Amino acid sequence: MQAEIIIERDQPGRPHQGKVFAAVHAHLDDIPYYAGGLCAKLIREGYTGYLIRTTNDEKCGGQSIAENILSNQQEHARMAAALGFKESFDFYYRNHLTNGISAVELRGRLILLFRLLKVDTVISFNPWGHGEENPDHWVTGRAVEEAAWMTSMANDFPEHLEAGLEPHPVRERYYFYARPGQPFNRVVDISAHIEKKIDAIVECRSQGGGNLGSRLRAELARRGRRLPLLGNDDRTADREYVRQFLLEDDREYARPHGLQLAERFFYIDQRPPAKSRVDEYVEKNAVPL
Repeated sequence: MQAEIIIERDQPGRPHQGKVFAAVHAHLDDIPYYAGGLCAKLIREGYTGYLIRTTNDEKCGGQSIAENILSNQQEHARMAAALGFKESFDFYYRNHLTNGISAVELRGRLILLFRLLKVDTVISFNPWGHGEENPDHWVTGRAVEEAAWMTSMANDFPEHLEAGLEPHPVRERYYFYARPGQPFNRVVDISAHIEKKIDAIVECRSQGGGNLGSRLRAELARRGRRLPLLGNDDRTADREYVRQFLLEDDREYARPHGLQLAERFFYIDQRPPAKSRVDEYVEKNAVPL
């Protein structure tokens, strides 16, 4: 049974000032498509964002493995800057082979970063997402889930304490809606952040279709034709192609809720209440000695 759907809208001011989120994905184009709008929204509302990529993307780019690794790395940095991330990290595990690496190692590296960066919120794949065929996706999602749970436990990696890294709880989680049939309970209105999302997608040229507009523009020119939508330069062509053709899912998600554009997530809130049941009971029933 589908959980109750909550619409998350823009909040005025910077209500999340001082909070930190980590967006963890496997490939260059995962965050831009699944959560680019959410990331831009949270950063605008005061969050500091960090981006973590688990693979080296060696299989994508149409060049040699070494050239693919380099082009994806460079585009990852530009995409992170376009969305407003403070810093990006690359783990460089081999693309499509993450289910052969040590899950304990990956989890440990994430715990180190979650503590170092004092992460309050994570954004990643649903660790139990239905229909996920890409091993890089489900391996990354499960490692994030485990690391977010363990990072507050002092006896996990106690040597971190000697290095000055205190346990730090991750209280909120946004898991992508990445495949048909996956659960979601939150629809995030990204209408005000679509330009940032487009900026991010157009940096995904090795994979993700960021340069399809300029390629179509060049092909039409060879045939003596032009498409007014694509404008008069490659940058405009790429951005308008993304806007017209690559955001249909976001428009479809939004329509039933009266929104222009939206992204879907399974959201988990583990923030403690302002007062626990024990606090409330003591407040009502404690008597003087």
